[in-house]
Amino acid sequence: MTAIKLTFPWGRYYAHPWGVNPGRLREAEWPPSTWRLLRALVSAWFRTHLGQGPSAHCIRLIELLAVELPEIGVGKISFGNTVHWQPNYGATPPDSRADAVYKKTRHENHFVAVSGPVLFRWHSVSLTAAQRALLRTLLAEVTYFGRAESLCLAELYETEAPAGVGWCRPNNRRKISASCRDVFCPIPGDFLLADLWSRCTDPARKDLHSAPPHFVDRLLSTEMKADGGDWFSFQMPEGWPAKWVVKIPKSARKPRVLNQQPVAQTLRFSLQCRIPIPLKFTVDIAGRFRQSAIKRFKEAHGDETHSFALSGHPPAPAYATGDHQHAHFLPLPRQSDQYALIEEIQIWAPCGFTQSEVEALMCVKKVHWGAADYPIRPVLLEISNRSPEFLDPAPATIWNSLTPFVPPRHFYRGNLHRANLKEKDSPEHQLAEMLRLAGVDQNLSVVIRRLTSNVSAQATNPAQADWDIIRTPAGSAAFSGAVSTAIHGNGQGSERRIGFFFQIEFDQQVVISRPLGHSCHFGLGLFIPAQ
Repeated sequence: MTAIKLTFPWGRYYAHPWGVNPGRLREAEWPPSTWRLLRALVSAWFRTHLGQGPSAHCIRLIELLAVELPEIGVGKISFGNTVHWQPNYGATPPDSRADAVYKKTRHENHFVAVSGPVLFRWHSVSLTAAQRALLRTLLAEVTYFGRAESLCLAELYETEAPAGVGWCRPNNRRKISASCRDVFCPIPGDFLLADLWSRCTDPARKDLHSAPPHFVDRLLSTEMKADGGDWFSFQMPEGWPAKWVVKIPKSARKPRVLNQQPVAQTLRFSLQCRIPIPLKFTVDIAGRFRQSAIKRFKEAHGDETHSFALSGHPPAPAYATGDHQHAHFLPLPRQSDQYALIEEIQIWAPCGFTQSEVEALMCVKKVHWGAADYPIRPVLLEISNRSPEFLDPAPATIWNSLTPFVPPRHFYRGNLHRANLKEKDSPEHQLAEMLRLAGVDQNLSVVIRRLTSNVSAQATNPAQADWDIIRTPAGSAAFSGAVSTAIHGNGQGSERRIGFFFQIEFDQQVVISRPLGHSCHFGLGLFIPAQ
């Protein structure tokens, strides 16, 4: 068996189905096509072997992957699109364009928000050691899949499929059914490598060193019918689409009553942005998302209406004596051990969200962050009645900071150069207290270590250089390893306080089930098991 794993670090897959007019497109290609995968591998060859045609080993490898229709493993997804308006001249003659009035042409960019990797596996394809080495080399050169926005990591996959993967299996014949989708694939037994970029009748086809006419130009007159490729029906995973496609429920036109029972506990959103989002903007994004949701809630139900899950406290002045218990807004990287980039946000309310609160969260269509010109566009991935999987990890003895732990109480007075330190409120002491309040057995033996920038890389938590390093007097052990990070202020915007990266080691396996410390409702104080 041979299997390939595609991971999308930004959580999105942009691709139009083969040969479909973009003006008639309703959604992105899904599942990804085998034809596209083979073209990506051949493109990787040409990129790494400039001026060379494919070798005999490359030809044999690619054609081996076409002798059988693979199974395609996918997770939960959400279809989305962004709209762009392109100005044009319309039918204005060239000599009159100086006085022309621009029209607008609508363009839709369709994508799939993905919640996990995509797997291709061929049961009857066995590769030699040399072929596997060549395939690894080609996969390492695949940096995007589909459109250029679909950043991708491709690799051979040699372990069991992860939990939550459903398999799309090819049918023996073309089938029209709600549980099937068409995928453009090489035709087993009737595919040659050159079919990926040329027609059988192209004069230059026999000479792989000569460039044939542009492939798309040659296909436009044949309805994009490529030699050696065709559409095949794939049976989607059991429960498709209800179990696998997350859709935003349509709101009723009449106002909803507010005394509703909770309908969900966790919402997951993929955060789509044209540029990567550094992890240090955790609090900024969480706070702005929450403020947008509160604004949408009040627009729908009036300024006097209160949402406990979103606000966490009654309106002022009652808040002065209340307890801040609103939902956790947790911006997260999908692969925290490799990327310090925010890719999704999980919003979790232990008390649950009502239908009105869920609708307010789903009405957040745009989130500006930092000083970036490009806003974040949230896309719903999942609504569930359980705690986030991220906060329900397997037990472990060693836990590392993902985001800085900020002590909830100031542990010093004065400035950094003349600090009057309070020993009982040291960061380590406060972290131990937070662990006890989080339900960790206080009778366990625990060692708390600060992580410096050198140790942090070995411990797989984000590099501290991504945060602000506190400048302290030489020899000031109290602030060693400290960083400065934004925290959530009391209605006054973000402030900055001192935080620390820690490693916590227990003598028995435990679970740290929630963020700890100041601004834990906005993503600070997250701990993950050591890898």
